[in-house]
Amino acid sequence: MIETDAVTLHDYLRVVRRRKWMVVQAALLLTLAAVAFSLHQQRLYEASADVLLSAENLSGGVPGAPLTGLSQEPERTTQTQAQVARVPEVVQGALDRVGGTGLSVADFRASSSVSSSPTSDILTFSVTSPDSALAQRLANAYAQSYSAYRKELYRDSIDRALADVDERLKRLDRTAASLERSGRGAGLGALTAYGAQYSILVDRQQSLESMQALQPSVASVLRQADGAALTQPKTVRNGALGLVVGLVLGLALVFLRESLETRVRTTEEVSARLGGLPLLGRLPRPPKRLRRSDKLVMLEEPASAQAEAFRMLRANLDFMTLDRDVRTIMITSALEQEGKSTTVANLAVAFALAGKRVVLVDLDLRRPVLARFFDLDGPGLTQVALGHVPLEQALTRIAIGDRPAPRRRLALRRGGNRNGNVTRELLGLLDVLPSGPVPPDPGEFVSSPGLTKLLSALRDRVDVVLVDAPGALHVGDVAALSSRADGIVIVARPSALRRQTLVELGRLLAIARKPVLGFVATGEDEGDGHAVGSSIGANRSFAFETVEASIRTEHA
Repeated sequence: MIETDAVTLHDYLRVVRRRKWMVVQAALLLTLAAVAFSLHQQRLYEASADVLLSAENLSGGVPGAPLTGLSQEPERTTQTQAQVARVPEVVQGALDRVGGTGLSVADFRASSSVSSSPTSDILTFSVTSPDSALAQRLANAYAQSYSAYRKELYRDSIDRALADVDERLKRLDRTAASLERSGRGAGLGALTAYGAQYSILVDRQQSLESMQALQPSVASVLRQADGAALTQPKTVRNGALGLVVGLVLGLALVFLRESLETRVRTTEEVSARLGGLPLLGRLPRPPKRLRRSDKLVMLEEPASAQAEAFRMLRANLDFMTLDRDVRTIMITSALEQEGKSTTVANLAVAFALAGKRVVLVDLDLRRPVLARFFDLDGPGLTQVALGHVPLEQALTRIAIGDRPAPRRRLALRRGGNRNGNVTRELLGLLDVLPSGPVPPDPGEFVSSPGLTKLLSALRDRVDVVLVDAPGALHVGDVAALSSRADGIVIVARPSALRRQTLVELGRLLAIARKPVLGFVATGEDEGDGHAVGSSIGANRSFAFETVEASIRTEHA
């Protein structure tokens, strides 16, 4: 994303569109993994039965009798009973009721559960098994085993209470017999107390016997399991979950990679990182056959979509230099292999075809290539600047013919005919000044007075002087040459640049002595001619609007 003062939703969407295949792949892989995992899972079925805990307390009024209902904290009581249902006696009772399952107590506990509801007095007994019928039988047996266990506990407590009352009655009988033998007067008060206690114990005994006879249900099966539901695998659910997780993970990976990415992705980012520099044009890479043979698309295929991109660049430069005396334009780039020399050579031909007098100067003394584009082998700039060769002898005039041909350029020296064929109608003339022999110290040479005088002479005799300068960040020649140019144009291939490279280039341009007219994006589309033409048409209005906005700002 472009680091600006405010990141907008459009910036995020652009990042997602650029790396959309990463999101698609993550979503697809996780979805397929989730579905594959589900298909390899064992099929499991779950059945459940409900048990109602009685809220009645028939023994509350009987001392020593068990409490059959719930306590004053129903939620705590139901949770306690859920734990009681997990004791080995209850589990073994459920297994005994079904029989032949082959499950141990530990196995059954692992495949079953008992849950309580905080808003009701109901326990839910759930059992999971690969066999749906077995799961149903085990769930019902588990609920019945718990209910029987609770009834047995209740009955045992009643029996213990009755035994306690019987024992107390026997002790009273023995006490009464002893008092009678001791004498009438001495045991009268004791006998009266004995009678009252005996009456109370008899009442309690009768109550307990009544409760034993009634046998109230402290835990009864409310709902039996009538089927088993498939709980595993959930293929559709897992697939949908995998899709959602994949999308989220894909987006996270996209933005993580974007935050760690150092390469420049778009021309908009180049413009933003160079201080809002206007985009002058988008240039596709020339066809491979032209690159291999060092030929120019403006000479070999002037009617192609690639050639139209250079005409558009020429028109934008005309807009940028409107009402300004800009004749000497220096073309440079941050690094090598960004298409700088190819761009300046084709642009020179485009200006010449527009009827302007153009001189193309090769000042990239570290890596001169313009001579190969025009098949030149004579003297060059360094010899002229040192006074060894006259300017007229070093300049080579290139005659541009009227139609494409296998060899459609004519090189003329001082009016002479190199290949003996000048019968075609000439559409434009271009003077090329190659670099000549490379000096031992190019950095010192570009600061020499002789070069300054030469560039000034060229500026006075033509309409446009295009200077092919070396890479701005590799050597210091650009800083020295900037004072000899009227304007600077940056050639940038976004896919080959790093963000830190643009930061360094921006610092260098900030101290340049002449204005930077804009930048040209190269390598924008490497597809076929139709795709390139579509790209140019789609971006034409953007380039012109950018240039016009820059012009309005400068004139304001």
